[in-house]
Amino acid sequence: MDQPDHPVSSLALSEALATNGWLTVDSILSPSQVETARLALDELFESEADIADDRGWHNEIYRVSYAIIAKHPALFEIALRPKVVALARDLIGTDCVLASANGIDIMANSTGQRLHRDHRETTPGRTLYLHIVCALDSFRTETGATLVVNASHRQPLAERSPDEISASEKTLRVEVAPGAAVVFDGCVVHGAGPNSTSERRRALHLFFAKPWVQPHWDFPAMFAHRESELTDDQRQLLGFNSRPRRFNIKERIIES
Repeated sequence: MDQPDHPVSSLALSEALATNGWLTVDSILSPSQVETARLALDELFESEADIADDRGWHNEIYRVSYAIIAKHPALFEIALRPKVVALARDLIGTDCVLASANGIDIMANSTGQRLHRDHRETTPGRTLYLHIVCALDSFRTETGATLVVNASHRQPLAERSPDEISASEKTLRVEVAPGAAVVFDGCVVHGAGPNSTSERRRALHLFFAKPWVQPHWDFPAMFAHRESELTDDQRQLLGFNSRPRRFNIKERIIES
């Protein structure tokens, strides 16, 4: 395994994110939460099996289920668990929101993902999108450990394309155990490595963001029917407090 060990203090994590653009965190999910998440994600994969191929959610490289917190209550609880949220708030601010939540499985004998950025417009010096990849299976070199290019979120690499960077820069393989997380700036060049085994390589992809940038999913719309059931903290994390205001022309009032 060729990644450095990262201390767990908030300051050290913030420095690692700023310098390298990525870090690892052990035991962000407990063993029981890992098993619960595996079962829940497999339920979603099975429920979408009839449409996944046609919609590009299942191919020879990966299987994905989108907006998972709106589909399964167990995944809602896991994505918003205090340890996950505290990590995001430590790294990008207490006002951050959950911008996306997806589940992925890198297929057996997959060639892996092409290196890419989750957000093409880089913002050197400021992390606007934070990606927390919670491993549900072992991330090893042979099973598709996450590949990252160190410091590719900041200058001088920030102005270069992922293809240019992957052709000239060293790629690190980040190995973690089930329950651990690979955390990176959304502008870091990365991808899932090849899975040369018959083993599963499932993960929860949780994106947090500053409240004033564009989220991937409109969670307030998805949870509008449940808004009264949500806590104030959950409403904030789902972006209810970050929606644009509306002007009601008929009543001549401002609606939040």
